[in-house]
Amino acid sequence: MSSDKADRLLVDSVHLEFGPKVVLQSVFLTAERGKVTGVLGRNGCGKSSLFKCVMGGVKPQNMFVRFGDEASTDYGHIGKRIKYLPQNLFIPRKMTLGEAYSLHGVDYDGLVTFENKFHNYQRSMFGQLSGGEARIAEMYLVLMADSEFCILDEPFTNIAPVYVDRMKSLIKEKKADKGIIVSDHLYEEIISVADDLYLLSDGYTFPVHFREDLVKRGYVPSL
Repeated sequence: MSSDKADRLLVDSVHLEFGPKVVLQSVFLTAERGKVTGVLGRNGCGKSSLFKCVMGGVKPQNMFVRFGDEASTDYGHIGKRIKYLPQNLFIPRKMTLGEAYSLHGVDYDGLVTFENKFHNYQRSMFGQLSGGEARIAEMYLVLMADSEFCILDEPFTNIAPVYVDRMKSLIKEKKADKGIIVSDHLYEEIISVADDLYLLSDGYTFPVHFREDLVKRGYVPSL
């Protein structure tokens, strides 16, 4: 990673409301190169909305973003600095895997090395893959693409446990190059891979230091 790239991402004071419904209130989140930041929360708590605010897909009433020491109110460049894996598949169904990897500057042979079943898929369209195969191909692409940070929203959903373990290993490997934010309802997997952990609840983020913190907030049952 070149020296002009930030080692720390700060997202602060995120406030989002839709009419009378307040989704996020003064939400705070950080990511650092060398670390994985996990975000937990129940369905509908606003995790995906938070990520969409950061990436520009949703416009919040308020948000502050800082890359290293560089504060910014112009968020047009964020997509170049943060790569994003949304919940839903994002690569067009009629685009081939080879085209997608070339477009994002990622070596397709790396995917084949990661999982040999993709050896003959380079000319296959994403719409021809199973949901799990497409998810693996997109997740690998996002992690390997050149960026300072990446956000993975529900990366482990609908993929086989063996691939969850392998993706967790890849996440741990790639955090040396970039700060990684990851969220999934498979909270045990997030806990096992995260260096820092937040719980999003009632519109706020709460740092999690011990499993008991999740119990106190009602996210997991008593130990």
